[in-house]
Amino acid sequence: MKSIVAALVVLSLTTISCTSNESPQTDESPQTNKSEIESKSPPGPGSRIDSSGVDNSITKVTGLSAKASGRTQVNLIWNSVPDATTYWIYRDKYVPAIITGTNYSDKSVRPGTTYTYSIAPVVKGVLGPKSVAATVTTPR
Repeated sequence: MKSIVAALVVLSLTTISCTSNESPQTDESPQTNKSEIESKSPPGPGSRIDSSGVDNSITKVTGLSAKASGRTQVNLIWNSVPDATTYWIYRDKYVPAIITGTNYSDKSVRPGTTYTYSIAPVVKGVLGPKSVAATVTTPR
């Protein structure tokens, strides 16, 4: 019985330590060195980098347009950001893709559903701020 309780405690601690409320991470995620950021100055008013590692001095994506193309596809297009190497596509709070171009077709949507998209550029390996959101509803 003691070994079962010990195993559950270890599992619980492992789960807690692996949980994070930060930006989604993938193999292509931009690198942020939080200890370096925090040692320079705490995030706050006037700070370039906020607590999630976003560099607010990077230009935001502009011109985001989201249009339904049938019941199960949404097409996005936006203006490029100087020196951006990739763009994070946000659908609601989920990141379905990280791409290099300035257009994207989301083919994993459902009919009759409303989605909110925003785009964040990555410049020199650092994530920039999200664009103004664009909302679209797919036809039923």
